[in-house]
Amino acid sequence: MASYKTLSAALNWPTGLPASGSTVLIAGGLEAEGSVLIPHFISSALDSQHPVILISFRQTFNHYMHIMRKMGVNLTRHKFQFVNALLQADFSELPQPTRPHYTLSEWPAFFQWLNEQPPSMVIVDGLCALLDQGHTVSQVIQFMLSCQRIVETKAEAEASFAALAINVFLDEFSEVLVRSMIRRAHFMFSFTGLSSGASSDVAGQLTVVPGHLHFRIQDKQQEFKPSALHYRVSDATVQFFSPGQSSVVL
Repeated sequence: MASYKTLSAALNWPTGLPASGSTVLIAGGLEAEGSVLIPHFISSALDSQHPVILISFRQTFNHYMHIMRKMGVNLTRHKFQFVNALLQADFSELPQPTRPHYTLSEWPAFFQWLNEQPPSMVIVDGLCALLDQGHTVSQVIQFMLSCQRIVETKAEAEASFAALAINVFLDEFSEVLVRSMIRRAHFMFSFTGLSSGASSDVAGQLTVVPGHLHFRIQDKQQEFKPSALHYRVSDATVQFFSPGQSSVVL
């Protein structure tokens, strides 16, 4: 199974995953999208035999299945559940393996469902889309906090791995939301374009820093190392490398 080994080593995350109970915020924009990290968290969790729940406000299930298949991962053979938060539609005519495991409509029912699932790597893609649907910043933060409480409770009560990763699109419309989310995260992954512009060798830069809640992490065996890395995206991989150094194919 594919994993982003250079990134994991730079962060001192041997399994490619953050400390259990933590929240990771991923922010990107037009020049450099943060969604390239979603396969990393999926494959790293599945490598470690942890269930994965992907909640998407941006793409259909087929989109992620196609990307992971390119990386050699068949999601239908793993403990993977997809939550459709994009479309309200009838999926009964789709082949069983491509149907969402849950469709988000009413928030209370969804959080009840999420709370009934085993401790998992929970990934939310495109949470800021709720702003486009007319929700306020406070309401979107409440969605994040509800997911966060469930993950933290499961990590503590069941002594199993559970973590939350949220990918958002940062622009002038979501800036206030993202700033509020940083104050509620343990780690911040920021994707930006290069001042010189993207090239075939470098797509952009990833800067990883502690979030405002990082001080709560008690895992002394996994000391976090803030990092700044360049990266390149190819058809089936993402290559991370130190600025000025040649890339290493993962």
